Amino acid sequence: MRKYHFNMSVAMTLVVVCGLLVGTPLLADEAPAQADTGTESVSPSQISRDRINAIRANEFFYQSFGKDDPFTTLVSGDFEQGAAAELVDMNSAQLVGAMWGQDDKFALVEDGEGFGYILRVGDRVRSGRVVSIRKSSLTARVTLYGITSKVVLKLEKTEAK
Repeated sequence: MRKYHFNMSVAMTLVVVCGLLVGTPLLADEAPAQADTGTESVSPSQISRDRINAIRANEFFYQSFGKDDPFTTLVSGDFEQGAAAELVDMNSAQLVGAMWGQDDKFALVEDGEGFGYILRVGDRVRSGRVVSIRKSSLTARVTLYGITSKVVLKLEKTEAK
């Protein structure tokens, strides 16, 4: 056991005396002459600064000359709120389709101007609300001039040719 301690202490002494023990690794860009000068010590902040500068030197620049800008907008012009944002008029509407699942029913309605709407039971329509949706019809209750009436849109079946 003593022999091992003696050999280890001799080896550590040789390493320290010969100058093989270096506290900080050198950067690839540093010249070996800086490491050999024993009169000037390098602080850890200087080493960190040198590493950061070495990383910054390897920045990637996007060469966009002759290429499309990937950040341009796909839609041009200003937003215009058209008549499609208004409520559907049931007097000029046509039932296009009806869909339902386990939890919800939908009716696909197209108004006289060609705008499409997706309606559920309870949705508002012009001067009224949707009351029921069935496989081939939509029923809405509409009030005009104090008179409430029931408007029924029926699905027209088209024959496939």
